[in-house]
Amino acid sequence: MQMYKRGIQKWCTAGVLSIVGGFMLHLTLGTLYCFGNLNTYITSYVRKHVPGEEHRQYSDLVWIPTLATLGQGLFMTVAGHLEETIGVKLTILLGSALMSSGVFLTYFTIQHSIWLTTLTYGFMFGLGISLAYAPPMAVAMQWFPKKKGLVNGFIVGGFGMGAFLFNQIQTAYLNPKNYSLDESGFFTNDEVLDRVPSVFLLLGSIYTVMQLLAIMLISPPDEQDLLENTPMVASTLEEEEIIYQSDRLSSPRTRSRANSNASAMQEMQIGMKEGEENLKPSQVVRTREFWILWLTFFLNTQAVGYINSMYKAFGQTFIDDDHFLAFTGAFAALFNSSGRVLWGYLSDVFGYKLCMLLVTICISLLYSTLYFTELGAKFLFALWIWLIFFSFCGNFVLLPTASAVCFGTKYSSKNYGLVMTGSAAAAPLIAMLTQGLSPVIGFLGMFIIIACFSAASAILTLAFPSSPSPRKILQRLEQQYGTPI
Repeated sequence: MQMYKRGIQKWCTAGVLSIVGGFMLHLTLGTLYCFGNLNTYITSYVRKHVPGEEHRQYSDLVWIPTLATLGQGLFMTVAGHLEETIGVKLTILLGSALMSSGVFLTYFTIQHSIWLTTLTYGFMFGLGISLAYAPPMAVAMQWFPKKKGLVNGFIVGGFGMGAFLFNQIQTAYLNPKNYSLDESGFFTNDEVLDRVPSVFLLLGSIYTVMQLLAIMLISPPDEQDLLENTPMVASTLEEEEIIYQSDRLSSPRTRSRANSNASAMQEMQIGMKEGEENLKPSQVVRTREFWILWLTFFLNTQAVGYINSMYKAFGQTFIDDDHFLAFTGAFAALFNSSGRVLWGYLSDVFGYKLCMLLVTICISLLYSTLYFTELGAKFLFALWIWLIFFSFCGNFVLLPTASAVCFGTKYSSKNYGLVMTGSAAAAPLIAMLTQGLSPVIGFLGMFIIIACFSAASAILTLAFPSSPSPRKILQRLEQQYGTPI
């Protein structure tokens, strides 16, 4: 009992502090969503102050978040390999250093070339995210294996809330007097534009401090902690239930059952053999669950990428208030953050399939009607943007949670990294559509196309199993290939 009390005390300190550290880290990583707010300032700056960039339009800069998403998706699986080699803390430190360095370097690159800016504020930013994003979630799921969706929701809630905090910091620093755009739709006031390069020094400094504090708080469980959270499968003819080692220590029902029925205890299996209840990446890519998750990420990324880059540009077509648009983006981040916690809780209660159906249907309906929000002016536009952020954020909780539920937590960083390559594959597509089609078909055409992508994702989700598990998937793979793989 004394050992159990010490375990609970450690769970309440190290486990909870790891979630807090993960949330703080994701606050900085989530400033990826600030690009929609920064786009108007960056584009206006390079048009006026960078030779050869006078022709730039807002849609041209979509390659910055595209390269960030590409870097994030392509290299996230590398984080899993680095965790095994150098540990969780150093992996996060490396990712944080890459991201913050990219922000600092943007102070120089934005004064010379939009393509150099795309490299530092796009690719380096995304590469840093790819290494720092998943390890805190893997740590949290190891501390709280019975609440995977909820703890993931709390951590990635920080990713969603980052823009709420930093949109306000950016706008207050760059445009404190709320200057409006000129007749051409761009800022030309030097009081605003002269501040653009230095905002990246401010942001980089804040990110660095927050990331170092976060790394100090995150600590993975040791072998004893993992043993206490190891799932045990109690099987009878009537039922199958999951019991955890820590539950065995504290549950009178479990102790009574063990004492009164020795044969039932003999049927209790401590998971499966080591490695069998966790699918390796080489096994994961052979499963239909993986490809459904991958295609879902690919299709839904279209909605995420476009609204993140272009919501402010669309709003400016009928709203002449820069502070209101920044306010809309900031509160969108609140919906993004709180939605992740809610979707995480709902996934624990109702499962991935139902929740993802709700997410994709909502995105499709909201996008197909977004263009007509100008009829309701400011309020309706803000409401629709908030609801879209509230809906699409479910992807970033449901997909990593579904990956862990299907494939286990041992290789979760690697496996989720593979799933997230779907996002990386989608990023160039939305960039090409935005840059090539948007000037031709306008906002309405783009909204309809993206609504169709999400509708296709909803149809795909119907093929996902209702109650997947590593055991079921491994058994199916063994049947398909004849021998254990």
